[in-house]
Amino acid sequence: MESMNRLTQRLNAAGFDTALVTDPNAIRYFTGTKFSPGERLLALVVKKDGGCTLLINKLFLYDGALPVVWYSDAQDGVEILAGLLEGTVAVDKSFPARFLLGLQQKNPQLKLQLGTVIDEVKAIKTPQEQQKMMRASMVNDSVMAEVAGMIAVGKSESALRDEIDALFRVMSQGNSFDTIVAYGDHAADPHGVPGDRVLNEGEAVVVDMGCVVDGYCSDMTRTFFVGFNPEMELYDLVRRANLAGIAAVKPGIPFKDIDRAARKVIEDAGYGEFFTHRLGHGIGMEVHEPFDVSATDEVIVQEGMCFSIEPGIYIPGRVGIRIEDLVCVTADGCQVLNSYPKDKEVL
Repeated sequence: MESMNRLTQRLNAAGFDTALVTDPNAIRYFTGTKFSPGERLLALVVKKDGGCTLLINKLFLYDGALPVVWYSDAQDGVEILAGLLEGTVAVDKSFPARFLLGLQQKNPQLKLQLGTVIDEVKAIKTPQEQQKMMRASMVNDSVMAEVAGMIAVGKSESALRDEIDALFRVMSQGNSFDTIVAYGDHAADPHGVPGDRVLNEGEAVVVDMGCVVDGYCSDMTRTFFVGFNPEMELYDLVRRANLAGIAAVKPGIPFKDIDRAARKVIEDAGYGEFFTHRLGHGIGMEVHEPFDVSATDEVIVQEGMCFSIEPGIYIPGRVGIRIEDLVCVTADGCQVLNSYPKDKEVL
């Protein structure tokens, strides 16, 4: 598989002997098989020479082509895993501590290190993956176009959410995350849960939503206004920050520089304290993937990476405004995957 080949290339380039992949979503990425192991140990071991082995509990089924080492609940899976690993091991960040500590005890000769190479492979999307993500964003665009017509004074947040989710069930494989609908000052909670609150004239409406198409996620946020709202000028500020972040995207710079470009727009206007979260996150088969577009992330942006640009202003008791787009890094900049307009929309 191409993804496995890219992982072995990264292992060799970074000086690792082995990769230990335990996150079920990452294993699905590399093998094409979805597992739900619960509390049991599941592992994909990849060697720098291209050899690989799946360690699976006999409770689960697997009929793929990869070599498998099976173990039962009567056996010590960690001890078996210790015998499959060698040298310097790139360990994915999802490996549970209860297994990690046992592995260190059973094979103290191993050099276990955080395996960012695993995240790097997933973060750089192939052209085929990019096309799937674009299709997911096209569906998201279509649903958002319907949302503008569904917003109505007197309708509750949860009712609007349910209508959005119904469209996703028809047009896609379903939601990529729980839809956020928040009115007025409730939108000052960036991850507010839709409730029974009804929409009033003059309020802002934040809609953050996404779907899954061909196994890949979309994610977009738009803010609408129902009639005149004195906070409308803040929308223009958030939009400028969004555009500044997108304009900063290019290969070869750290993620923190993109965050800085957008955040500076809001800070210079005096609202920096109300931009309370990172600028964005990676996205792919999962809605939140490495890496962070944040003030502290020094990872270098590479062509093919896909992530969100989503500045916001959240003033408790007053209003919340967010605009979110997905971008994919090109050779000299980026392509915005979604196309629903972000001009100020007053309904």
